[in-house]
Amino acid sequence: MALVKLSLYGTFLSLSEEEEEEERNEDEVANLKGTIVSLNDALHQAQGYNRKLRTAHLALQRKYAQLQKTVQVFGTAEPLAPLQTSEAGPSCSPGFPDYVATFNVLLEDFRKLQERPDPSPKLLNNVQSKLHRIKQFIGWMSHGKTRLGRLECLCDVDRVRKWVKYQRASKMALTTILHYLKNVRQFLVYIQEIPPDASHIKKGDLKRVIRELTASIRSWSRPVVIHQLKVKEKKDKTMHSIKDLRKCRRLALVAIPKVIAKLEEEHTTLDRNKLSGYVLAYLASFYGHRLGVFLNLTDEQVSKAVHGVEENDYLIKVENHKTNESYGTAKMLLTDREYGWLLFIMRIKQELAKGGEVSRFVFFNTTFFQDKNLTKYLKSAWSEMQLGGQATFTSLRSAVATFARNRHGEYSQDRKKMAQLMCHSTKTADKYYTMDMTMEQARRGRQLFEQAQEERPMKRLQQESTPPKSEVIKRQELLVTNCVVQCIDG
Repeated sequence: MALVKLSLYGTFLSLSEEEEEEERNEDEVANLKGTIVSLNDALHQAQGYNRKLRTAHLALQRKYAQLQKTVQVFGTAEPLAPLQTSEAGPSCSPGFPDYVATFNVLLEDFRKLQERPDPSPKLLNNVQSKLHRIKQFIGWMSHGKTRLGRLECLCDVDRVRKWVKYQRASKMALTTILHYLKNVRQFLVYIQEIPPDASHIKKGDLKRVIRELTASIRSWSRPVVIHQLKVKEKKDKTMHSIKDLRKCRRLALVAIPKVIAKLEEEHTTLDRNKLSGYVLAYLASFYGHRLGVFLNLTDEQVSKAVHGVEENDYLIKVENHKTNESYGTAKMLLTDREYGWLLFIMRIKQELAKGGEVSRFVFFNTTFFQDKNLTKYLKSAWSEMQLGGQATFTSLRSAVATFARNRHGEYSQDRKKMAQLMCHSTKTADKYYTMDMTMEQARRGRQLFEQAQEERPMKRLQQESTPPKSEVIKRQELLVTNCVVQCIDG
């Protein structure tokens, strides 16, 4: 009986466990069914959202198509932003609205006009700087305004004045600020002459803005001149002396053959750059040419140099330089020894290239293309020669131009000939390169004032002040005399 009871009890326990497991399974199934129902509800809700989003998307596409048709006339509108109440305008220059098609097309046309068909790297860089300044101006004028494609935002005279004040309060150099004003005025004059189709600017409004900028430029000229005089004064204190220039060439004449001998034995980039530095220091301290003249000196120009048989010298003509439109080629007359230095550099280039592609420029880098580190080599050579100050092509040019004026006289023909060889006018030299009066020149000026106030007989003074007769008057007098003679003979 006991065994029967135990077996029945075990059976009962197994049945209870199965029932509990079935109940758990039923609960899990019920939970899963509930989850499925909730997911179905969420799916239906998401499908409803998708239908709404699809409808909204189609509406936006239709709206976008309509805006595309009108954007060429009105341009896109910038969201309204609170205008600055400060008299000086925003605390910093706002960004250029590059999303406005009218501005982009206008600036692209202006860029093409400025670059011209065959721009030089220098011109490309200048145009890029000019566009950067104009974009800053447009960003300032368009800040917080709408319908920018109509260009009416550029004719706010009050905001132009605030922009000018902002520029003056900035930490930029005075000459840079003047460039900003002139570039913006040039851009507005371009709009005035060739107004875009989308423009709604009135001619009178644009004239007022241009007149405002012109007045600002005139008022800014005086501080700029004073600034330039201060810069010249600083240059005067650090200007190379005649002794430095002559010593530079004397030391270079000794150093160059030694460097060439080392390169003949074993070529190294360091020695080649050293040779370039000494040659550049020698030629720049004598002729005062700009960096661009040496940078653009080609093998062909050296090879085709005009040979003077009598003096055994060579005339090299460099075509591509800053002022070639006004002065033609930049010229250097070299002795046979100086000419040989350039030929040696060209020979090294051909030997190292081993028949490969090489630069057409004389001064080359490790990849056999135009070397743009010539100023670095010049400074290094100047430092190795232990000369005063720090030399650049501009500082050497300034010194050469100054000594030409001081030695040959301000209005002498010799000075004009030197300026012609340096490819600049004497007016340019006086403005940018030459420095203040020396003590000797000031003393001569004082003597002129003293002579002007000396007591002299009035008749003599009048005779001395009588201007010479012009060639036209002389020819007229000669013609009258001939007519009188013919009448008497007749």
